[in-house]
Amino acid sequence: MTLAKKLSEFPVKLFKHGGSQAARLPKELRIDAPEAIGHREGDVIILRPAPMSTWPKGYWESFGPVGDDFTAPEPLPPTPHRDVVLEEL
Repeated sequence: MTLAKKLSEFPVKLFKHGGSQAARLPKELRIDAPEAIGHREGDVIILRPAPMSTWPKGYWESFGPVGDDFTAPEPLPPTPHRDVVLEEL
């Protein structure tokens, strides 16, 4: 076993795409989510799965009565613009 694997550190390839920088994560660091939240602590960058949003209270009821067999779909992943619009409703 290599020292990197013992320390749970893996090389990450960085590249530029347009005006942004992206990172190609190895399979050992994959995040099982459609979006991630990142923050910096000094020179360390930490990524974690973004939490799923919930449907606004009363959203499904606003369409009127639903059958007993109705199950609300999973909430959509957070999107800052959409979440602000939904919160204003």
